[in-house]
Amino acid sequence: MQKKTNSESAPSVKRMSVKEDNIKHVNLRNNQREYVQQILKNQITFCSGPAGTSKTFTACYTSLLLLAEKKVKKIILCKPIQESGEKLGFLPGDIADKIDPYMQSYISNFKKIAGDELIESLVHYGLIEFKPLAFMRGDTFDDAFMILDEAQNATFKQLMLFTTRMGKSSKVLVTGDVSQYDIPKAHAGLPGFMQLMKGVNGVGEHIFGNKDIVRAKILQEVVDRYDKWRIDNPEK
Repeated sequence: MQKKTNSESAPSVKRMSVKEDNIKHVNLRNNQREYVQQILKNQITFCSGPAGTSKTFTACYTSLLLLAEKKVKKIILCKPIQESGEKLGFLPGDIADKIDPYMQSYISNFKKIAGDELIESLVHYGLIEFKPLAFMRGDTFDDAFMILDEAQNATFKQLMLFTTRMGKSSKVLVTGDVSQYDIPKAHAGLPGFMQLMKGVNGVGEHIFGNKDIVRAKILQEVVDRYDKWRIDNPEK
């Protein structure tokens, strides 16, 4: 989606504003609220946990909260461009078209929180921006909330690249599910990177467990059984 010029954007400034009223209807669980507090009090936060624990949803909520409170000026979204088992082949279009399928999980969560019109406006005017890891080198993002989702598929060097794009008055959030790699486990950098950053002042960590799954209740047992299978089949 192309940004409009300044002359085109002026009539729609109100639609670009996020107000706390836009998100106050969201009811978070206790562990999700603790996750938000970790993000608010730290400059860099790592979050890990199984699928269905609302890691991405809560991250999107917090980014809108920071935007509404004018603690950041924009939201930077990123995700390793990695297909989950299936190879989709060549994707037509420009770079925005190619990364769009990988970013839809962000958009669907944002729209659940604040509605289609506001989110489409924020994307259109660049207050929410998607950045592939491959094109981040050399960038610095000031006054931004930066989210790297599905970080279990990032290498150690990619995690370092993303984290060091943080500029003044910015926050970094890295989330991932270390039970679901789409790259060779030996290449996955998240566990080691989190361990390396432990004890650094301004770095926080939040862990979700299977009991925190908020999707269909049956998923708790599905994830429990998958975890046991992983233990019995460490090479798969």
